[in-house]
Formats: sequence, structure tokens, C-alpha cells
Amino acid sequence: MKYQEATDTKNIKIGPDLIAIEPVKGDTNLFRININNAFKGYVIRKNDEYALTGQNMIHPLIYARILDCIKNGICT
Repeated sequence: MKYQEATDTKNIKIGPDLIAIEPVKGDTNLFRININNAFKGYVIRKNDEYALTGQNMIHPLIYARILDCIKNGICT
């Protein structure tokens, strides 16, 4: 029998878009971002500061909502 582990994935619904924020296993400071089931990039935390890693295709307003969700747990 296979058991699926519970994840700490948080979801945000913005208009027609579903944004999934998933902590990366083994690194509590790295979050994987998917928008509509498509990988869009990572958010990294260093000394309570957050930044996108590498090139990404995340709109600045959506990024602000993602940070609010990560920092405050406000995911609506």
C-alpha cells in the first residue's frame, strides 16, 4: 500500500489563476511557485528578506500576494 505524505502546500486563488506555494523538502528557506500547475520559479528567504531566484515569469502584484501568504499565512 502506498501512502501519500501530507504537504504544507498553500494555495491562492487570484481571478482565474490558482497559485500553489510549496516548501522545498530539506530547505525551509526555499519555496516552489506554480501558477495553474506550471512551474514559475522559486522564492528564497535570507535573513527575513525574500527574493525571487533566477529568471521568473511572476507578475509583481502576484509576487506581493505570494509573499503575504508566506510571511503571514494569509492565503485566500
